[in-house]
Amino acid sequence: MYLKNSEYKIIQNLGSGSDHYVFKGQHNKTQNICAIKIEKKSGIGQLENEIQILQQLQGIDGIPKIIEIGKTNDLKNFLIIPLLNCSLQDLGKSEKLSLWSIIAIGLSVIRIMREVHNKGILHLDIKPENIMVTSNSIINSTEQILISGNVNLIDFGLSQNIRNTIFLKQTFIGSLRFASRQSHRREQLGYKDDLESLLYVLAYLRNKKLPWQYYQQMAFYLMDIKKIGAIKDQSYKTSLLSQQFPPQFYHFQQYIDNLNHSSLPDYNYIEELFKQMLSLNYAQIKPSLSETYQFNILRDLENSEDNIVNESISNRNADDLKVTLISDLIKAYQTIKIKSIKDIHF
Repeated sequence: MYLKNSEYKIIQNLGSGSDHYVFKGQHNKTQNICAIKIEKKSGIGQLENEIQILQQLQGIDGIPKIIEIGKTNDLKNFLIIPLLNCSLQDLGKSEKLSLWSIIAIGLSVIRIMREVHNKGILHLDIKPENIMVTSNSIINSTEQILISGNVNLIDFGLSQNIRNTIFLKQTFIGSLRFASRQSHRREQLGYKDDLESLLYVLAYLRNKKLPWQYYQQMAFYLMDIKKIGAIKDQSYKTSLLSQQFPPQFYHFQQYIDNLNHSSLPDYNYIEELFKQMLSLNYAQIKPSLSETYQFNILRDLENSEDNIVNESISNRNADDLKVTLISDLIKAYQTIKIKSIKDIHF
């Protein structure tokens, strides 16, 4: 496989997504290294969608710069962007991230998200694998983390203009672990859903787990979507997700809950909450829940989980239980070029 009319060449296979391959590439003359994404089959639409979204977001710090786009010799779309190989998922596995680093990462992503949302774009797949840092050497310095461009938001294959989300009702979008409650309910998504997914990411980095992750059956069945959605609903009613953060994090959680799906968030307020957290020292931070109370909440969630789901299902008829595959929407709406839930990895 080669790239038509390109001065870049493929030198190493780095991995693959549900609909694309990722390669390490190199410029023939300058020897500059890059990442090359190539769709697995021509016309799938997700990589084409990502290219269209990235073109609208060029110039925003923390958004990958498009180096080149084009076709392979067998007419598959390709996208060349800078190579970023240090994700939060990798960092979370290999290093203990401090509270301050996690908060600084959150603030950096919020600043990127503000610019993306101001363009009317929703990311819709916020998760640790899609948040990158330029180097793991900066992770223990909040000052370095907060420098524009040192934290990047990637993978816009699921992203949509907010005007198009009306077509995605009755559709689960995102990953089971980090998707918003609204997505589990298959309701119309908005700006708040990206923020909610970010909240889950930060809680996951801090606690190394989420209350619902052990109920995940590693398959995208209807019951998995409903069961985990029910646990998220119960967890969100408490301060369980915010227990290892300063109080401002729970204020962030409450603010998200009170937002309308179509309302543009008040990013000045959100940024101020995160700046307040960064200004605190460890002596000022106390867990919001006692260990006994935390255990009781987790026990109650486990005991009530099946009852919650069964009650939810009993109140709906068979038509209500239908989950539309995004691949079906691709056929119906040419602008909605995103993948089936069966293909989404978490």
